[in-house]
Amino acid sequence: MKRQITLKNLTPYMILVFMVVFIAFAFVRGSLLVNKSEKELNQKEIINEVEANKYELKEIDVKTGLLKWQITAKKGQTEEHLQAALIKDIEAKVYKNNDIVFELKAPFARANSSKKDIQLFGGVSLKNKDSSLLLMANQIVLGMSTSVEAQNGFNLILKNNGTIAGKTALINGEQTDIVVYDLENASFNDVQLVGKKVVIKKDKNGNLINATVSNGGNIILKNQNNDKLSASIIIWNKSGEIEAHNNVTFNSGDKVFKAENLTIKPDKTIYAQNKILIIHKDTKCYGNSLKYDNVSLITINGNPRVIQGGKQITANKIVYDLSTSKVQAIGNVRTSVVQQKTIGYRG
Repeated sequence: MKRQITLKNLTPYMILVFMVVFIAFAFVRGSLLVNKSEKELNQKEIINEVEANKYELKEIDVKTGLLKWQITAKKGQTEEHLQAALIKDIEAKVYKNNDIVFELKAPFARANSSKKDIQLFGGVSLKNKDSSLLLMANQIVLGMSTSVEAQNGFNLILKNNGTIAGKTALINGEQTDIVVYDLENASFNDVQLVGKKVVIKKDKNGNLINATVSNGGNIILKNQNNDKLSASIIIWNKSGEIEAHNNVTFNSGDKVFKAENLTIKPDKTIYAQNKILIIHKDTKCYGNSLKYDNVSLITINGNPRVIQGGKQITANKIVYDLSTSKVQAIGNVRTSVVQQKTIGYRG
């Protein structure tokens, strides 16, 4: 017996077909919307990259609201999900109390928004407001203060004061402190400095005050003999006075001074204390304190003794004349024969 097909019997099938068509349509439309959204997002990223080509970055003091530094660039490319940028053709300015402290130029820079610093590299130039300070460095870092740090080698010109070259230098915003690491050479009017760490002080007018060498270094005096002083710590003052401490050796012409502490006064008089040894030709003088008048006479106190011509002389005080190599012994004078191998210090 044949089953009669009616509209009522087709209703369930029609509903099923409609649901399938609806789901398929919804899936297709959803895919189209997703693709459209992705394209719009990509276009937004492209727009952001284009806008970054006109790059500008500022650092504001959160306490005062004053501008610390500002950087502009002709070209740029964002990196790390817009957290950093590589920029080109840079001009930067560092401010203090709304006044320009430093102006910089560099071919390249990398800005990091999370660290809030700028690394300028590829050959960076810096000058201060009156161009009395000119700095050329392989890399300079601007941070959250008005100080600048030169890295990977630099040359610094201090107008009317001298030149400085080394590996790293930190210059504060007031330009009164310059801290140099691995100083290759600091050439001032009357001296040259070399040292592992050197702190150079200037006044507000840009004039040198002093320089302190620590962790070992030497200083060469620009005089007739180019006298050289080496020590663990050396302090040079603009007055011309020089202090040296720990493992001091001073070479001056045909004379060598060794001591733990030595001071050269502006009039070139030399004072020394602790474990003193003076070597001049075949004469060796020992003691715990000395005064050298920078002419010919060296006065030695503190258990002084002299070894000369195979003889040792001890006394309360010894005066040695460099011009004649004669020894004047004063008080409790004793003379003895010694072996020539006796070259060390005995206090």
